[in-house]
Amino acid sequence: MFVRVTDARPALPYGIEAVFITFEEFSVHREGGDWLSLELVNLPYAIDLLELHSGKTSQLVKPAKLEAGRYDRIGASVSSVAVLSGGVFYSVPLPPGTLRIEKEFLFKLEEGNTLDLTIDFDLSQSISVSGPPPTHSYELEPVLHINPTKEAASIQGEIAAGTFEEYQSAEAILTVFQDKDLSGDFSEADEEYTRIIVDMENPEFEVFWLVPEQGYTVQIEMDGSEPHEFEQFVFPADLQKGYSFQLNHSCPI
Repeated sequence: MFVRVTDARPALPYGIEAVFITFEEFSVHREGGDWLSLELVNLPYAIDLLELHSGKTSQLVKPAKLEAGRYDRIGASVSSVAVLSGGVFYSVPLPPGTLRIEKEFLFKLEEGNTLDLTIDFDLSQSISVSGPPPTHSYELEPVLHINPTKEAASIQGEIAAGTFEEYQSAEAILTVFQDKDLSGDFSEADEEYTRIIVDMENPEFEVFWLVPEQGYTVQIEMDGSEPHEFEQFVFPADLQKGYSFQLNHSCPI
């Protein structure tokens, strides 16, 4: 079993330059059994998650041999989180000791087979800020997306230079919602899956690490525009395992 960690190019509170997270432990839970601890690549394992975007990953644990069978949860312990913003480091408060993160994720290991997992630590939903600078503070509520690495799907697109010029904006916010009610359209029941920034200097984008064979609504907002400049529903059948879907029929938005 291999485990990697990554993040998208997240939309974060203004001014954040780095998010350092220190992992102290990683484990998997055998269905009907016990937690099994896997050895981290380094102990402690500290990384700036903002360095891992655009499909980049970093190995989190050493390759581990596990008994064949079904596993139903993944866990990690985080001992510290720090945000670099405006050249100043802010310590993010955690529970006493370590922050324990657990995520339900059912997977099956078969005898003689290899499983490679990627954990997307989605900072766009995990980090929030309160209060004005320089007295503001940051909070962490971890949101993880987990996929077998080769099965993860993605969504690609490009925002035209004319769209940025029309709104006199250098950035766009792209939000992906998961179709939780299976309506085939955006509704209040849909949950935000991730959110990224697309800037005028790099107008081509790709949203990585999506769970395949799920429905998603993609919305693009330009400078707080209402209604959204762009919205498209991606059907489950269009997002197969390992597939990359092209928005807007591969035309710039």
